[in-house]
Amino acid sequence: MQGSKELVYSIKETIALLPGAWCAQYWSACINKAQEPNPMSSRDGRLLRPVPKPWKLPQAALMQRLLDAMHKIHSLQAGLLCTAWGSSGRPDKASLALLRGLAYAQAGKFEQALRDALVVLAYAPKQEGCKGICSWPWGHALHSAALEGLQDNVAAALAMQIAHEMDPSSQHHKHDMERLMRRIPQAVADVLEAGGSAGLKQWLADEAEQKKPEFLKQRPKYFYYYEWMKERICESYPALPELVMDKLLTMPAGDLDLILQHPQATTWKVDELMGVLEEQGPALLERYPLQGLTWEQVKELKGPNLVGLGMGSGPAPGEGLVEMGLDRHEQLKLEMQKQYLLGQGLPEGHKGSTCRHQDNPNAMDDGIDDEDLEDIE
Repeated sequence: MQGSKELVYSIKETIALLPGAWCAQYWSACINKAQEPNPMSSRDGRLLRPVPKPWKLPQAALMQRLLDAMHKIHSLQAGLLCTAWGSSGRPDKASLALLRGLAYAQAGKFEQALRDALVVLAYAPKQEGCKGICSWPWGHALHSAALEGLQDNVAAALAMQIAHEMDPSSQHHKHDMERLMRRIPQAVADVLEAGGSAGLKQWLADEAEQKKPEFLKQRPKYFYYYEWMKERICESYPALPELVMDKLLTMPAGDLDLILQHPQATTWKVDELMGVLEEQGPALLERYPLQGLTWEQVKELKGPNLVGLGMGSGPAPGEGLVEMGLDRHEQLKLEMQKQYLLGQGLPEGHKGSTCRHQDNPNAMDDGIDDEDLEDIE
């Protein structure tokens, strides 16, 4: 607040002497001016969005509702007036939304009260150390009253609990909280008593997560893969220690899938890890370099007719590119063209740079005769 401490003190003392009727008339005039149509956009007000016509209170009714609420909020509105007169000279958006919301809540028009409560929570000063949390207890109390009027008692209890935690000395917040505790389910009341607003927020978030369809739930990376692999392992070893299970799941997916296809291979790996756990302990099991199956083990599992190459084997006989749809002569001709491009592997007398063929790519075909093909064959 701008100005000296003496000025602030004088304003507070003056406001404390103002009658409630004058304050209600002042605030209703400020609210009506703030919700007048904006010259640049008729759907927006000058400072507040206009109230829809079915819900709008006349000037006299708005002033009366403010007067009815004044016994609850006299110290609040005095502080708002002091802030406004000590700085810019007029109330700000959050202050006007709060007073208008309280008036409409008194009138039972809770849809409009909820709209104003959300404006207060967005524009009022934020609490230090709590990012995005409105620092006005009455902002949360208005939010609670609107939600309670719309029959959302759990959310109303949460909002009122926040207001009560910010201002434990308020008897209004205390009485409203006691009433809401009787209206909410016992399970929610127990969570609220044990963990306060933070505990209830977490509980509601967990409940909402559980109600989501499976494809919308937050899951760790590769969650479904690990669950699938655990099910396959538990088919053979339902009581496997958790450390051994976690170690198996660290294997590459292809290796683990191959092992689980064969019960004998699964037994080998489980016995191997169980031996490490029993002999060296959990700490060394975490660092144990678990390997996949060897080529000899794969041959033992799949039988003597297995076709494939073990690790470190040389190239397979007849290895090379086979072009589909070409006869033997065309395949040899294609191979010679590749040799020309690589500049190596040509018959004697044909080795050399491929630069001479750059201008005429078909020159490679012209330089290949049947004798060359016979040399390759």
